[in-house]
Amino acid sequence: MEREMRSRRIVVGLDGSEGSSRALQWVVDTAKPLDAEVVAVHVHHLAAYLPAAMGVTPPMDTRKWYEELQRAFTQDWCAPLRRAGVRYRPVFDDGTAPAASSLMRIAQQEGADMIVVGSRGLGGFAELLLGSVSHQLAHHSPIPVVIVPPVQKEVARESKPAVQAAVQRGTLAPIF
Repeated sequence: MEREMRSRRIVVGLDGSEGSSRALQWVVDTAKPLDAEVVAVHVHHLAAYLPAAMGVTPPMDTRKWYEELQRAFTQDWCAPLRRAGVRYRPVFDDGTAPAASSLMRIAQQEGADMIVVGSRGLGGFAELLLGSVSHQLAHHSPIPVVIVPPVQKEVARESKPAVQAAVQRGTLAPIF
């Protein structure tokens, strides 16, 4: 009963990528009919000094760049929420923990009903090497997680003429 009385809340992770844009569109389409509030989250990891041939190089995070990233997040990345008239709050998190952990922490603090993220669709070795926020969330989140897949690119298939003709006639044909 208590769950039905409180307003619905969705946390969406944004990073400016195509995958997060797809996740955000899914959230807009879902939140609007539910009259849900969206908590748009960007987890920003502060850069550390990197080893270099002549000592260490300073991080690329300058104050101006950091302010521009915050502006892009609140103005550009959250724009679809604003345009759709969805209630939302942006949360820019200076992550000291991995992004998945930060998203879970924020979702629990907010009393979220779900966490939504996009998938880069790397899979396999690339995902193992680079890590995957969606993978970590799927395995460790105590809150339901929606992973919006990437756009599937159409693969041109070569088909034998007999198979094409059989498909057009609606009959079965052996495929060699």
